[in-house]
Amino acid sequence: MSAALKPPPSNAATFDPARDNVFARIAGRYDRLCDIFSLGIHRLWKRAIARQMASHPGLVVLDAASGTGDIPLRLMRGFRESMRGRTLLVTDLCPQMLAIARRKLASYPTQLAVHNCEQLERIASDTVDLYSISFGMKICDRHRAMAEAFRVLKPGGTFFCLEAARIPAPVIHAAYLRYMEWCLPLIGRIASGGDPSTYGYLLQGVREFPAQHDFAEELRAAGFTNVTYRNLTFGIVAIHEATKPA
Repeated sequence: MSAALKPPPSNAATFDPARDNVFARIAGRYDRLCDIFSLGIHRLWKRAIARQMASHPGLVVLDAASGTGDIPLRLMRGFRESMRGRTLLVTDLCPQMLAIARRKLASYPTQLAVHNCEQLERIASDTVDLYSISFGMKICDRHRAMAEAFRVLKPGGTFFCLEAARIPAPVIHAAYLRYMEWCLPLIGRIASGGDPSTYGYLLQGVREFPAQHDFAEELRAAGFTNVTYRNLTFGIVAIHEATKPA
């Protein structure tokens, strides 16, 4: 197959944790780097998906690729009444990131465990009411991650994904990418002590992750129905929501 005909990679950032353990290296700086790279706006995005999740019923909530636990923290801190009586499962592939999440969530009733979102073999099928993943879909094999999300969700369960998206105006999106390509290496080099992986995967993932409607079609192809999305901050990121058929 020629290069022009090759399908886009299912791992947008071409990230391989076995080859580059970048998140273990930067775990202690990860939250600060998120603030720097997004100018703090990631806090609003994460609160938006937490609010959307809290408005849905369901006793078992799974946050996959949770990193340092920002989404669970916002759920438990900002929507405590809505979360009362629910089981909140917090998972990530990186033990160092999960250790920080454990400290953040120490005063809240959560269950934390190391899991790869591409292979949730210790979570039984049809057991989760709400599944969420935020900024992890672009650094994993998203087709495998979607398949696992579909498997663990109960019939009628809801899938949520907060991820990089495409600004609808192509000229503005191109300008945004040029800005990212110029400023991220400069800021990232300073903030990460010169570790290029810190911003390299982010840039690659933002460039290669599918546009909102294309990702919606991939979710439908994975078996989900009622697929919707809404843009945040002009479409820099988007929240996708979908349902496993009852």
